[in-house]
Amino acid sequence: MSLSGLLSSLIQKIMRIAGITRETETQQDGKKFIRVLSRWMLPVIFILWIVFLSFASPVFLTWGNLFNVTRQIAVIGILSVAQLLCILTGNIDLSIGAFLGLFGALLAGLSISMGFPMAFLICLVIAIAWGFTNGFLVTRGEGISVIVTLSTMYVARGITLIFTSGHPIVNFPMPFEFLGSGNLGPIPYNLIAFAIVLVAVLIILRYTPLGRHLYAVGGNKQAAKVCGINTNKVTIGIFITSSMLAALGSVILLGRVASAQPTAGTGMEMDSMATVLIGGASMSGGRGGVISTLIGVFMLGFINNGLNLLGISGYWQYVFKGCIILVAVMVDLLKNRK
Repeated sequence: MSLSGLLSSLIQKIMRIAGITRETETQQDGKKFIRVLSRWMLPVIFILWIVFLSFASPVFLTWGNLFNVTRQIAVIGILSVAQLLCILTGNIDLSIGAFLGLFGALLAGLSISMGFPMAFLICLVIAIAWGFTNGFLVTRGEGISVIVTLSTMYVARGITLIFTSGHPIVNFPMPFEFLGSGNLGPIPYNLIAFAIVLVAVLIILRYTPLGRHLYAVGGNKQAAKVCGINTNKVTIGIFITSSMLAALGSVILLGRVASAQPTAGTGMEMDSMATVLIGGASMSGGRGGVISTLIGVFMLGFINNGLNLLGISGYWQYVFKGCIILVAVMVDLLKNRK
């Protein structure tokens, strides 16, 4: 081969190598941009929302309003922790809001007829049975938690309406009323209950084998089975925990409003899912945490509060929160993009 041929061949190889390098660098820059976008998109949107509200409403940054927001987030915060546990295992509990309403209706109605202690004991057994049923059915197949809990959501909502005849239940004995409306000094009891739940779940997830099992089941269920983890037992336990936390939220709500509304808990399943996704959890499981969920709870709480202060219709608030969930899901997809 002539010298010119060798040079030409060498130049072509160099150009191909350079082209591949440029393509690789472009791909790396694109992945880096996606990582930055997925990490900071929601926080930046939230900060802009806070800045906007601070100018749009003179009431927003007052201590009274901020204190009101912290009091209101306790119930949805407890449900969000329950939803986090489900999502960590790659599942979801759409019945959590409906069961909150059912538990409250049964507790209020039975308390009138047989007294609070017996009514509370019966409702507690029902909560355990409800969670066990959800968990057991979910373990019968792969990826069916949405269908199972959607079905039980309608069952719970229907039983609640039948039991209450569509009317609120009032004038029932409520020894735990302080949980919903009382304060320990300047701190509301419902916020204390929320904090106890947060700390307990945080310790479990970070420092116990059970916490590692939850992440393992959500990250790779088959690998978790190979490692000797009883995935069915973990799943059933998580759904029982979810129903118990919904029961706690129901007691707090009863203490706050002093009535069992037949529509109590409506939409809370979506709000709890939104807070967990806003906090960075993955719908596919295996990723998420208590602190990030707490941030998501406050973000959604201030978003709802801001919409109310601006006088935006509750109908449009559904649209707004739906868009938030959609953005959170898109962020999750960006994080999982290879």
